[in-house]
Amino acid sequence: MTSLEIKNLDVSFGARKVLDNLSFSLNSGEIAALLGPSGCGKTTLLRSIAGLIQPDTGTIRFGKQLVSLSSLSLPAHKRKIGYVPQEGALFPHLNIAENIAFGIDRSAFTKEQIKQTVKEMLVLIDLVGLDNRMPNELSGGQQTRVALARALAVKPAMILLDEPFSALDAHLRAELRTDVINLLRSQKTTAILVTHDREEALVSSDVIALMRDGKIMQQGSPEQVYSFPTSATTAMSTGDTLVLQAKRLSNGDTSYLFNSNQSDSKVLESGEIIIRPEEIKISRDLSSDKVKGEITKIDFYGHDAMVEISVANELVQVRIPGPLSFVAGEKVSLEHVGPIRFFAKADSGPAQ
Repeated sequence: MTSLEIKNLDVSFGARKVLDNLSFSLNSGEIAALLGPSGCGKTTLLRSIAGLIQPDTGTIRFGKQLVSLSSLSLPAHKRKIGYVPQEGALFPHLNIAENIAFGIDRSAFTKEQIKQTVKEMLVLIDLVGLDNRMPNELSGGQQTRVALARALAVKPAMILLDEPFSALDAHLRAELRTDVINLLRSQKTTAILVTHDREEALVSSDVIALMRDGKIMQQGSPEQVYSFPTSATTAMSTGDTLVLQAKRLSNGDTSYLFNSNQSDSKVLESGEIIIRPEEIKISRDLSSDKVKGEITKIDFYGHDAMVEISVANELVQVRIPGPLSFVAGEKVSLEHVGPIRFFAKADSGPAQ
């Protein structure tokens, strides 16, 4: 497997710029998730890496090999990329064994070697004995496994997965995702997964790249991008987020809903503070010094619940573990126990 380095990549379709001066890197054997809304450029980036789209400017390197530089580009079939598109895209007229073997170079391997590779792939994806089945005789999850085996059979330098689980129901999606990621890790495969599902990105990857408007807004480990977002936008990309108005004070403190005592300190700048729902603790202690509110709604999920609380004209969401010990209409106190993530407004300036 190999590493990936992309620098200053631009891709335009007519007057519309789809990738905008994008840079991205991935170490050998790592799994990255490209996370972002539809239309942000995720699939275009994947297809550029695969050699299916020629970038306008910028470079793409696999290890030390330069594969894309403006008008010079290594053809897709020479890049040794395994590509798994949405819904697998198996050839309907070929059986499972033939689908898996499709991309293997016949001039480089004997028929027996190809048969052996197919057998190894069937073992790897746990579909032994189904080699003569046709694609329409398989479940959606089995088809995705076969598409992955077809990509791995050519011993690629890298695997690219373009939302391969999107057509599956929630339970099968989670189960197959776990199996596929475990398989990629067992093969020490460098891989990139395109998704708009933030949970999928967090649990599947070593590296998350948050994309918006053709740019990577933040890149880092799942824990880094979740716990240390660089903006309110990136915070909301990876999880439920409470955004509150806040002020940075001259005494080094931050004034916001859960800390409104400004004393005589001067306001240096206005901005927002970002809080995760699990970083707020609620209790029945209604002492005078507590921030208090009333529970307006509870969404119960079994393992936890999201509690909506009305506090000083703000609706605050708090995640608590199950089973439930609070009810709607109950008065509670709230305490912020997480870090202070303050982001200044661009035009805030010192208060007058």
